[in-house]
Amino acid sequence: MPRTVPVSASVVPGAFETAALWNAQVKALNDFLTAPPVFSGYATTTQSIPNANAMTALSLDTEVIDSDGGHSTVTNTSRYTATVAGTYLVFGFVGWANTSGGDRRVQIALNGASIIGSATSMDPGQPVIHGLATSAFVTMNGTTDYVEVQAGHTAAAALLTSTGSFAPAMRVVWISR
Repeated sequence: MPRTVPVSASVVPGAFETAALWNAQVKALNDFLTAPPVFSGYATTTQSIPNANAMTALSLDTEVIDSDGGHSTVTNTSRYTATVAGTYLVFGFVGWANTSGGDRRVQIALNGASIIGSATSMDPGQPVIHGLATSAFVTMNGTTDYVEVQAGHTAAAALLTSTGSFAPAMRVVWISR
């Protein structure tokens, strides 16, 4: 069952703060804020990114933490679907295999569309492993909105993502409602 952010306590003058009100508001809010929704996942295998000069969502097959069950390693493995409404800080990373030619890109997407200001690009001059990182603040509705890390390039042929420390990865942290 999806969680919601508890409402802050509000008591009028002359009214008594009861244990039930305290637990339902003050304690509940404190409990939520000490364990907000958080996700960290990455890929353990390479992924072929076509040379279509278009962005491709990166599959993440391993979870480090998924406190609220927003990611699946079976269905739509590129997506983190928020289960709590609010603003999230999303980090994305991709490493590219050691080839040169064409630029390399990474961006954060909300429901498949690029988040303005989240894209980054580089043009590798040497055939070595290259890594790109990006981040974005994203507001999600807590039911159907999802985020992805997407990568693309303009090399002459399809490119493989890297593995290990340079593997595609995503981190998602709830920061406010």
